[in-house]
Amino acid sequence: MAVRLGEMMLHAGMLTPSQLEEVLRSQAAFGGRLGTNLVEMGLIEERDLVRLLHEKLGVTCVDGSALNSVSQEVVALVPRELVIKHRVLPVALNNKRLTLAMVDPSDFVAIEEIGFVTGLVIVPCVATELSLSMALERYYGIKREVRYIPVAGGLRSRYIAQTEGEGAEGKGAATCGSVAPGGKEWRVSFHALCERLAEVKERRDVVTALLDYLTGEYRRAAFLILRSGSVAGVRAISQGCEIDGFSGYVADLSRLPFLQKAVQEKHFYLGELPQECIDTRLLEKLGGEVPQTVLFLPLLIDGEVVAFIYAEDRGSKLSGGMKELQQVAEKGALAFKVQALRKKIMGS
Repeated sequence: MAVRLGEMMLHAGMLTPSQLEEVLRSQAAFGGRLGTNLVEMGLIEERDLVRLLHEKLGVTCVDGSALNSVSQEVVALVPRELVIKHRVLPVALNNKRLTLAMVDPSDFVAIEEIGFVTGLVIVPCVATELSLSMALERYYGIKREVRYIPVAGGLRSRYIAQTEGEGAEGKGAATCGSVAPGGKEWRVSFHALCERLAEVKERRDVVTALLDYLTGEYRRAAFLILRSGSVAGVRAISQGCEIDGFSGYVADLSRLPFLQKAVQEKHFYLGELPQECIDTRLLEKLGGEVPQTVLFLPLLIDGEVVAFIYAEDRGSKLSGGMKELQQVAEKGALAFKVQALRKKIMGS
């Protein structure tokens, strides 16, 4: 199904071959449907994905707004265990005909089982994986993975790295104070970050690329890794300058219950800096000033949290930019995985 959808988009001129290859690599690393990865990477709007699914599958499509207005009576028609098993949502009941939202309306096993249990005629319709995941959490309390967090307003503002000299856009490392030659404020675009991550040769270069991107947007940013039940600092930057001694920070996860929960649920933390961070000297290592809002965003490799990106808010950028920040985390995790694979190849 994934390849055929990709081919449709290629023929329609909606994707280039290189973009499709990148999406397929992301799907292989992080899972999810091809359409989900397309939306997450900003290559297609969800409404366009719905239209494509309708054309491809020849069944009725239901969008996110319709999934937000399902009655509790209809929701109760399908047992929660079947909803979890088949990832479906009952949408409407009409004369013993139950409309069922699915990401794969050709899943006849699910259709037959739910029809048998409910005693109703099942009418499948297609919904995007993103919309369905949000609806399942809304009605059944089925927790979404971090990749399925919606953000109104779309992608965060995209800044172009401004430098002097030919070919410098988005390629250099952030300087102290985030000021490029000629006095222009340094900004690394999301596209430039992706290009850079695709070219890195060492794992430490992945961390550098991520922090160079974040330091252009946030006052302080850091990268932490998980190891043997602890979280450890790798690098941190404040207003474009390296924070000395951050790599010496280590704390037991049991002393940071909010991070322990984030690891268990594979979910980000966004809010005030918890008191535990002060107790374990994280705030001291970051410079001592209490921030208004902080983000701990997990990096997942093969479904497991291996690290956290930390960022502090400037105004309301964090709350309004989660979609693109999640993409940054996914790109970083994919780059780490590529480095691990390269190391295996070279060592074999």
